[in-house]
Amino acid sequence: MAGKSPGPFPNCDWRFNEFPNPAAHALHVTCVELMALAVPGKDVGNALLNVVLKSQPLVPRENITAWMNAIGLVITALPEPYWIVLHDRIVSVISSPVLSSEAEWVGYPFQLLDFTACHQSYSEMHCSYILALAHAVWHHSSIGQLSLIPKFLSEVLKPIVKTEFQLLYVYHLVGPFLQRFQQERTRCMLEIGVAFYEMLQAVDQTIKHLSYMDPICDFLYHIKYMFTGDSVKDQVERIICSLRPAMRLRLRFITHISKMEPAAAVSTANTVPQTPSVSSPAAQSGAGPSSIPLSVSQ
Repeated sequence: MAGKSPGPFPNCDWRFNEFPNPAAHALHVTCVELMALAVPGKDVGNALLNVVLKSQPLVPRENITAWMNAIGLVITALPEPYWIVLHDRIVSVISSPVLSSEAEWVGYPFQLLDFTACHQSYSEMHCSYILALAHAVWHHSSIGQLSLIPKFLSEVLKPIVKTEFQLLYVYHLVGPFLQRFQQERTRCMLEIGVAFYEMLQAVDQTIKHLSYMDPICDFLYHIKYMFTGDSVKDQVERIICSLRPAMRLRLRFITHISKMEPAAAVSTANTVPQTPSVSSPAAQSGAGPSSIPLSVSQ
């Protein structure tokens, strides 16, 4: 990956080799060595993640993304016990006081979750490291490995997401992979869309004030018009109807709900002048003699 020449393998005719290129050969032998270790796969997976999470002095800062991609390539080529530990790291970050307590959050969340900008300014946080590493790992994952994300969202993350910052973190986590789900696993895309609304409902019922309603609604509208359409309309309509009025007003076009709030309907009825109907008896009584045509017999 670093482009060093000559490489660690001798030059040979890769056309008739077991591996298509030196990078594939290096990946294979690395995985064989890791699987031959006399330790559980969970420990090996955590050690791989700690290469960039706890060994920053040994990793050049300017090459941190290349190291993350290398870890993503290696860990996704290993069996499930090796890479499933990433889910445990995500749970620990979402449950940490940084995201679960609004009092300890300092700064604009969208800036703090931008790993590239924070890394260049030496202001990155552990949650942004986990976010970038999860993106690197899932980017190299097969669709079979990614198919576990909907279950992970609904069964593991949904019960612990209670604050607005946790919700934004989950949206940042899964958002970049919606296009791939829509193309390769439509069923998973629909399940993820419903899980997003269920998390929003839990957050709406837990906290008193939502500071980022507009970005949240923009993201949900993006999902509707780009990926799901009306496929999840029946599932999310009851959820939207249970949200607070401000959020329900912003999301009214997702389910095409044309019903207005009772107070708004009353005020609208009072402001609109009532025009008499043309066909009313009162209007016709003073209009002069009737000119209704009679039949021949009459």
